[in-house]
Amino acid sequence: MNIAIIGGCGYVGLITGLGFAELGHRVIAIDTDAERVKLHQGGRSHIYEDGLHELLERLLADGSIRFTADLATGIADAEIIFVAVGSPAGIDRAADLTQVRAVSAELAELASPGAVIVIKSTVPIGAIELMSETVKERNSGSGAPEIIVNPEFLSEGKGLYDFFNPIRIVIGGGSGSTRARMRSLYEPFTRGGTSRDGREMLQDVPYLEVPIAEAQMIKYASNAYLASRISFVNEIASICEVVGADVTSVTAAMGLDPRIGPSYLRAGIGFGGPCLEKDLDALVGYARDHDYEPDYLNAVRARNDEQMESVLTRVAEMLGGEVSGKRICLLGLAFNPGTNDVRTSLSLRIARSLISAGASIAAHDPVAIEEARQLMPEIDYSDDLYDAASGADLLLLLTSWPEYGNLDPGHLLETMRIPLVFDGQNAVDKVSLVTTGFRYRSVAKPDPE
Repeated sequence: MNIAIIGGCGYVGLITGLGFAELGHRVIAIDTDAERVKLHQGGRSHIYEDGLHELLERLLADGSIRFTADLATGIADAEIIFVAVGSPAGIDRAADLTQVRAVSAELAELASPGAVIVIKSTVPIGAIELMSETVKERNSGSGAPEIIVNPEFLSEGKGLYDFFNPIRIVIGGGSGSTRARMRSLYEPFTRGGTSRDGREMLQDVPYLEVPIAEAQMIKYASNAYLASRISFVNEIASICEVVGADVTSVTAAMGLDPRIGPSYLRAGIGFGGPCLEKDLDALVGYARDHDYEPDYLNAVRARNDEQMESVLTRVAEMLGGEVSGKRICLLGLAFNPGTNDVRTSLSLRIARSLISAGASIAAHDPVAIEEARQLMPEIDYSDDLYDAASGADLLLLLTSWPEYGNLDPGHLLETMRIPLVFDGQNAVDKVSLVTTGFRYRSVAKPDPE
């Protein structure tokens, strides 16, 4: 099929475009950012993910995917048009639909007759109906594009894996012919098969055709539930700290219960990133707009805010109650390991709070330094984590990159001014640090005997 991806240089758009191109479809990725388009045309991307650049180069070379900033040209022959533009939180924490509305108005006039517009962007319930009305007002012909919802469930850092190994596929809305077209598109996942490079596809992936509102609620409810698990485990971690229990042992045992499972039960600094907070806030806002106060979801968000504040409090305690004038080294800037995304990263929020309190910040991240530098140039960045730790009064680990689990305590001891480590992800070997001479604190893990 001929597929167009609007927002095709963004994370969801790029992963979706590369995935369908790999399955043998002809893909045009469209983006308003001319610099990003040019970058992708040259086989490079501002997005980091394992295997992404190699796949991009290969698909560009064989002509399976192209990039353009011209919307009219990009969608001219498209049978399916995916919309993957941003819907960030606005000032009131509600989803900002500016980009989505603008795109729907343009598509109403430019899309080919009979094309299907598939919304990948996460938008509030009711927004799709408004978009459909816009399309009908501007295109009253019998071949007017139909708008449906196909929510994404990608985890940054392993988005390509998630595309080819979906847990479920959800289609919201659509006439019989539109649903048939989408079933054909996703057939490799529901009946099995291989991609062009021989990659095995999952078979019998649950394929759900539901009303539009249900498709949107599936997305919002899924992210709200994941957020609630993180807030829950951080609450348990605080109780574990009070009673002297190791939260990692507690959650490992909990995860053995098949009714619970191990995912999203890792205590840490809380949830950030571009999805969980935004979608949780949007769902809360939608409920309030309809005169329902979602107390449980409010508590999930409040507990997350409290977790970040507790990290700042503990850091201050380790420094004798005074942050001002201290040098703190942050390990980890991306909101999640495996990605260079620093949008709404808790690491940067913590850095801002520490700087406001008078601290100076040095930082290291394996891949996200340049992205963080654009947002916070006042931080001293280093490509070498031991250089970043040089002269530091405290080391603060905030992102659980694998390399941080293999720190050299002796080297750290030599380079830091004061041997203090706060492990916000329970990711480092506390025994080796303490035996080397460090004072160590983490999220609800007792100090070694």
